[in-house]
Amino acid sequence: MKMKAFIIKTNTVIPPFNDHCGDILILNERLRDYQARVLSEAGFESVRLESAALKDENLSGALVLTDDIFFTPEFLAEFLKRAMAADAPLVRAALEKTLFTKQIAILQRLKENESVMEYPLYYSKAPVFEESRAKNAVINPDEFYESGHFPDHMIGKDHFKFCVTSKAVVRVCEPIHIAMVNMAANFARLARFRKLGAAAKLGVLFRARSISEAKILGALSVIEKGAKVHPTAVIEGSVIKSGAVVGAYAVVRFSVIGGGAYIDDHSAVKFSVVGEKAYIANNNVIFFSVVYPRAFLISGPYQFSCFGYDSAVMNSIPSDYRLDGKTISVMCSDGVKDTGLRFAGSIIGHRTKIAAGLIIAPGRMIPNDVTLYPDPAMVVNKVPESAAEKKGTWFLTGGKLVDKI
Repeated sequence: MKMKAFIIKTNTVIPPFNDHCGDILILNERLRDYQARVLSEAGFESVRLESAALKDENLSGALVLTDDIFFTPEFLAEFLKRAMAADAPLVRAALEKTLFTKQIAILQRLKENESVMEYPLYYSKAPVFEESRAKNAVINPDEFYESGHFPDHMIGKDHFKFCVTSKAVVRVCEPIHIAMVNMAANFARLARFRKLGAAAKLGVLFRARSISEAKILGALSVIEKGAKVHPTAVIEGSVIKSGAVVGAYAVVRFSVIGGGAYIDDHSAVKFSVVGEKAYIANNNVIFFSVVYPRAFLISGPYQFSCFGYDSAVMNSIPSDYRLDGKTISVMCSDGVKDTGLRFAGSIIGHRTKIAAGLIIAPGRMIPNDVTLYPDPAMVVNKVPESAAEKKGTWFLTGGKLVDKI
């Protein structure tokens, strides 16, 4: 008989998508479905209820959590191990503040102090819930680090490091968490490779028939039956679902490609998630981004950004970096907040279309169901008949071509 996991319903809605937090996609799976699956695999039956109904339940040996919490199986296992060993009727999950909480678990609606962040994830040994008696099980999430390669004059002399961990937990309550929770889930895949035992690594080496890192990462990829991958494409540490197409000379590295998605020739998709039937046009670059199903992206590059269902971006630029060296601020439920991050792109709403030639400032949200065009003065709308006859230099002014200014 499975133990119970009581999931408290919230009214958390994530703009600009205006989706309930439970409908946010994580590696192409809804958060509510992800929670139920991971809890089931750990031996818990999910029961969703209003917070007021919790008092009517026997909580002995049960988990209690809100419906906006993402956690990896490894984090849940570590928490349960510590909780069961703790001398307390109620144990709360908490994170030690580390690089993970500085980079990914940011702008969380949590109780915290200088060293710890407390999450609404509990293990109860008593039949009733008394939060005043809760004791923290503090977990250090950091496991590995990956360094980015940037010139010193862009980010300073310190190497830009990413925390790679399988022990991740994120409360999905603000728009930027759409990107952060997918980054955490994707990095967990990389961390699991780093933690492979000797026997497993030998098996990977045997499949790769090489000690080349690229070939080893290729052997770690999962390419489902029905996916079409061109022989010249490079697939490393990725999941390619059935029906997906990866074109000639494309590169897919530590990413998840949904069923029916199309990655056109010479495109690069790195550390990203591409949803079902999304289209990534040729020569595109998708980096640390989340592309929802049926989105359509041309030209790019698109970095640290999210694109909603049925959105389309035509050769526009969602900027992700400030040249003045300042960190990027984003809109949150209670106003504009500083992320503390040097990189953060845009979130493009569901069904929103963006024409070519627009530049979007870092950290901006574009609402659902809008169409954006550039300034008409910056678009060639009228070509004079004399242009075909008169050679030489022409200028664009006010949307018109003129031969002098």
